[in-house]
Amino acid sequence: MNMSREAREKSSFGTYYIKQIGSPDVNLFENDIEREKFIEILKKAKKKFDFKLYAYCINSKDSYELIIFDNGSDISNIMKSINISYSIYKNTSGKLFKDRYKSEMITDYYHLLNTTKEIHYLAEDSKWNSCCEYTSDNRKEDLLDIEEILKVFNYKDMDSVEAYKNYLNEEISEEDILCDKDMILCDNIRECIKTKREAEIKLEDILDEKGYTYKELIKNKEERNKMIKHFRKNSTLSLKEIGSIFGGLSESSICKILSK
Repeated sequence: MNMSREAREKSSFGTYYIKQIGSPDVNLFENDIEREKFIEILKKAKKKFDFKLYAYCINSKDSYELIIFDNGSDISNIMKSINISYSIYKNTSGKLFKDRYKSEMITDYYHLLNTTKEIHYLAEDSKWNSCCEYTSDNRKEDLLDIEEILKVFNYKDMDSVEAYKNYLNEEISEEDILCDKDMILCDNIRECIKTKREAEIKLEDILDEKGYTYKELIKNKEERNKMIKHFRKNSTLSLKEIGSIFGGLSESSICKILSK
């Protein structure tokens, strides 16, 4: 991962891969008690800044990794709060962190899925890696926002958790999940349609502007398919949700339309 130390850039997608390395003189995490405290600090920071946490790894004794959607907050303020709170808790005589945190902007869902996979490969079987929360029912309350990731995993007859496990094992790819790897999903996530109801209201507005009725849209396959691609590109809706909006189409039908 290419993470520059230059002045922080802002991501229109609002999502960042973060890596913080500890000082060579002090272990960032001496034991599981300290890791539990760090989790507690993450939860408090989430409440304060209202960001979303998509993945984490605190398995190493000298670093941690996060994937954060800033949700309109400033990523620098989020990280400052987390690191200051943990430094106060550790109360070491020397420097706790080697340097400022490193960050990489995540630019689209394809990139996001791939980055979660990389983090989850690091310590797949560790309870201090969020992989275990994606692949089981043992989830830390108020910590991860995994539904934002799992909702795109609609693959054949698998449920989202099973599909994600297969994705980690490289039995299915990003292309299988997203249907079209070249389609950028929500390049500005702050303006993204995030619920089915939002999409239905937006569709009504578009139809009013075009002078179409819903029935006319569904019958006109060319126009319908353009609209399906528009909503796929500008929403975080699952294929199932998009299909239900456009006349009850199946996930496989939506995927075929998107891949054309």
